[in-house]
Amino acid sequence: MFGKKRLSSLLIGAFIGTIYFLVIRRLQISGIKWEINVVGIVMATAITEELVFSGFIAGYLEKIRKGKWTNYLIVGSMVILMRLPILLFVFKPDLSETVGVLLVAGASGVINAWIRVRTEDVSGSILARMGINLAVLG
Repeated sequence: MFGKKRLSSLLIGAFIGTIYFLVIRRLQISGIKWEINVVGIVMATAITEELVFSGFIAGYLEKIRKGKWTNYLIVGSMVILMRLPILLFVFKPDLSETVGVLLVAGASGVINAWIRVRTEDVSGSILARMGINLAVLG
């Protein structure tokens, strides 16, 4: 999960995380809550999700089926499935909001898995996830 290409992983992850953040916040950086609770949730969920999905699952799929785009789609689908119950039963969005959230979740899962496989290090995926989490929660 943590390889020799840590610097490139961190650079790619920081770049992708910044893109996530700016797109979701629509370039509105002001108004972010830098409370310790928000930062803690952002970090805890990013580390947990990316160690499981990008670290373990994407890494395992890459070992058994090297270089397949279907591996990324499997990881993206798993990220979607993990978010589906809370999205449908807690937030109860309409159809267009549901589709939008699931597309963003799946796309970020695919991109973060790609970062992990390309750099052989999960650190960049964690940084990218922190960017998207901070944009949504901050």
